[in-house]
Amino acid sequence: MATFYFAYIPVSNNFNSNCLYRMTNLFECITKNDFLKFINNPYKKTSRNFRKDFIIFIFLTILNFLVLFIKSFYTNEPFIEESDLTLYNIEKIFPYLILIPLIEEFGYRGFLRFKNKKIFIISVIATIILLATVIKVDIYRNSSIIVLIILTCFISFQNQLYEKFLLFINENLKYLIWISSIIFGLMHLSNFHNFEYINLLGITEKIIAGLFFCYITRKHNIFYSYFFHALNNSLPFLIIIAYKLII
Repeated sequence: MATFYFAYIPVSNNFNSNCLYRMTNLFECITKNDFLKFINNPYKKTSRNFRKDFIIFIFLTILNFLVLFIKSFYTNEPFIEESDLTLYNIEKIFPYLILIPLIEEFGYRGFLRFKNKKIFIISVIATIILLATVIKVDIYRNSSIIVLIILTCFISFQNQLYEKFLLFINENLKYLIWISSIIFGLMHLSNFHNFEYINLLGITEKIIAGLFFCYITRKHNIFYSYFFHALNNSLPFLIIIAYKLII
């Protein structure tokens, strides 16, 4: 019978203290971060610490991969499907990394920056594109777009009405943030071929991501949230590239 010997490797108290300090620091970044305060109270002023926001983004990215692994284990589906190898190619970089994140950020988060009328107009255009993509029934799609255009023209050319519109957004900010984030999450149901209850984990993660993008838009500006959104969309491409290199 083989005998195994385990060597004792001494670890200094300083090393343990540093590890404990870093773990505590990371925990505080997550639990005491402005993001959680924002969810509870979006009116509260936050620090402009981008580094801590990036840590939250990394945490949410890990959460996203954890959800994918759980789904893969539960459904016995491969983590990377053969269709992914052709879906995520160089031709899809522009729409997936540049165009889609830009449209979604202005469509779902633009209302947080409507004090700038240019952002309001761009957001309306983005919303029209989203409606044209999502609503499949012609009469509903066309009616929704026409109503939106009429309301936009009506609000845009009357400063007093536009101010009331901004006031309405400000007074109902928390509800609007949650509504836009939930819709953002539910829209990703189209990513699944067949609905299974396990997919609700992925939708929940997308709702949390929507809240995070709202937080970034309000704290910094919409182009910061666009940066995070594009960065998030780039991860599948990086995984597929790494996978192709390995195999």
